[in-house]
Amino acid sequence: MTDETSIQRQLHRERAFRPPFCPNSRCEWHHPERHQGAARFQRYGTRRIRRFPYATTRFLCVSCGITFTQSRFELHYRQKIWGLNWRIFYLDSIGASKCEIARHVEHSEKLVRMRLIKMARQGLLIHAQRIQCLPIREPIVYDGLENFAFSQYDPNNLNHAVGKNSLFTYDFNLCPLNRKGRMSPRQKRRKAALEEKYGKYPKDAIRTSTTKILKRLLKKLPRKTPELCLFSDRHYQYRKAVEFDLPKKRIHHVTVSSKIARNYANPLFAVNNVDMQARHTRAAFRRETIAFAKHSVAMLESFVLYALHRNYMRPKFWGTHRSDPECSERSPGMEVGVSPKIETPKEFFRQWVPPTHVKLHHEWRDLYGRRDRLSRRPIRRMPMVG
Repeated sequence: MTDETSIQRQLHRERAFRPPFCPNSRCEWHHPERHQGAARFQRYGTRRIRRFPYATTRFLCVSCGITFTQSRFELHYRQKIWGLNWRIFYLDSIGASKCEIARHVEHSEKLVRMRLIKMARQGLLIHAQRIQCLPIREPIVYDGLENFAFSQYDPNNLNHAVGKNSLFTYDFNLCPLNRKGRMSPRQKRRKAALEEKYGKYPKDAIRTSTTKILKRLLKKLPRKTPELCLFSDRHYQYRKAVEFDLPKKRIHHVTVSSKIARNYANPLFAVNNVDMQARHTRAAFRRETIAFAKHSVAMLESFVLYALHRNYMRPKFWGTHRSDPECSERSPGMEVGVSPKIETPKEFFRQWVPPTHVKLHHEWRDLYGRRDRLSRRPIRRMPMVG
């Protein structure tokens, strides 16, 4: 295929494009469910650009008068270097660090970091939109993945709820922990100095975070389902959250010893498998890693990218199992009915979801805005629009 032919094909695709809604959040045609196809957009000429296909069509919203192009509805909007997103996503999904990815794509570490942040934020919106009306029709396995951000004086627990049968990650959050365990005199002095400067982290952070997740899961139960079946280990904070902080008789809590072999027969296998794969495929979650996250929001964003890849872009298992012959052909998202097939990153991010089109709970809203009031490290904020 010649360059002229490929350019003509791309221009033909742009001519066939119809804007799904107005990108202006204050426009009456911003929400598709409100205008129901009544929105009108006019072609507003073409403009030369520096990347392929070197020309783009502009559209005019008849209602508010703003102009925009097709790229406004795509992930590479405002990206000067085009065509690196999927390569960066793939290298990140197989455990390469940001510096190693930068060497592969021959660009700066900052470019890689900003692309991953953008994919994590947009992926969070797409995931939240897909599960917005998703009922929970299976038992939930709950656990926390312990790690640290920036230094071992800032450990954290990444709590996540996984479907026992589907291995679909429904919800997650992160809570900071105080450093525990044996320390040298120098480490004790350093810990005391940090706590004097910033204060201690809440002692009941795991209990509070668990309560928030379980309350959200209870709202997703179908009306005819009287209680949520929850499997977890014997962590005392989980037990306190279920017994004292949540409505009685709404959760059937089954505790399993952590000493049981972590194989397929273990009731906690779903969350154990997710944790194991996260340790294996994410550079920030490996033990004794030098590619650790520099703050809590970066830790969560890394888990968001992992959860997206695990939920939508790979099968439940790479091999087959006699109890589930189709497990190598179906993704967790297909199991719960929010994905039509095992998607590629390009297919998953094809739909652009603005933050005004989905309702995020306060923890995910803070994650999208890159806010954490308990963080001891400065975090680069991001706008809530765009």
